[in-house]
Amino acid sequence: MNDRLMAHRYAKRRGLRLILAVWVAVVFLAGMPYPAAQQSSPPVDFYQVLNRARLNEGLAPLGLSTLLTQAAQRHADDIARRGAASHEGADGSDYRQRIREAGYRAWNDGLLVNEVVWLGLGGPVDALNWFRNRAEEWAIFTDTRYREVGVGYAEDGQGVRYFVIVFGARPGVLPIFINDGAEVTDSPVVAVRLTNEEAEPMGEGAWIGRAIEVQVSDTPDFNGVPWQPWEPLLPWALPGTEPGEYAVYVQFRDGANRTAVAEATIRLVEPGAAPPTPTLLPGLTGGEALPAPETPSPETEGTPQPSPEVGTASPSPPIGTPIPTLTPTFLEPLPTWTPLVDLEPPAAEAKPANWPVIAGFILQGVALFLGAAAFLRRR
Repeated sequence: MNDRLMAHRYAKRRGLRLILAVWVAVVFLAGMPYPAAQQSSPPVDFYQVLNRARLNEGLAPLGLSTLLTQAAQRHADDIARRGAASHEGADGSDYRQRIREAGYRAWNDGLLVNEVVWLGLGGPVDALNWFRNRAEEWAIFTDTRYREVGVGYAEDGQGVRYFVIVFGARPGVLPIFINDGAEVTDSPVVAVRLTNEEAEPMGEGAWIGRAIEVQVSDTPDFNGVPWQPWEPLLPWALPGTEPGEYAVYVQFRDGANRTAVAEATIRLVEPGAAPPTPTLLPGLTGGEALPAPETPSPETEGTPQPSPEVGTASPSPPIGTPIPTLTPTFLEPLPTWTPLVDLEPPAAEAKPANWPVIAGFILQGVALFLGAAAFLRRR
């Protein structure tokens, strides 16, 4: 009898240990880190594919305007609530009125602004490709007069997505882009892309017209910085080689001595820690000096010039100073500093952990454990 009782107690303890082990396993698996989905922002994604498309068209990127984004988001929320792709707001406003009310003061009292609207079940690439196939809308995307953009995004209860894209150009606002808007670089030698005043080339009053000269500096005072001819893309050496955030300032000047200042930043990281970008010259790696272009003499102008001998060193320019402007002898055409690939849907992202389901498993495990323990206790 005692042996039977001991065996019964042993089996009971073994059953409890087995149930406990199963419960612990459930809790452990539920607590394991699952690959979370990257936080994707449709407006930011659209902005990036938009600028990539403009670069493919040979155009400068557009600056992202907070004010235009406010106007675009207001309308996106409105049409998503109403389920209508319309330029007219529920309050009767048109896009010019919404842009003015956001505080954006465009050229010609807001007449030089525009808006496009898309709705569908796809994402930013689908929306942009739809615009690409419509000549009227694509002409807005590639209009050289616009320098800024705002992107609004909303969804309705049926999963339909709404994009509102607003374009504009403000007096005296000439955005610049380091490596065409890249966030990081692993080379202290970067390319600064400039925009220009194409909306009102003659300017107006104190507002700058089309720039003919620029100053490039690592500080906003421009003390002692020489003026140089405006070029769409200028090489530049950052004022340091240590990882960190660096700013580049550009002052534009037109023929009437009117000026405007722009700023852009980029984060320098350790070599190899940033996506590769094309070098300014064949065989030139980050951190090296660019050779100064020779000025052809009247006798040699138009004739081929000998290339520098391999292995000869060029003097390094001071850090934080302009690198000599390149001529077609050294580079033609200018690099874009952005991978120009066909627009494709983004790769599928890892699904986030489904915590409601995981919590259900945990609760079921707890209930199973408690139920089994109560059952064995009654025996």
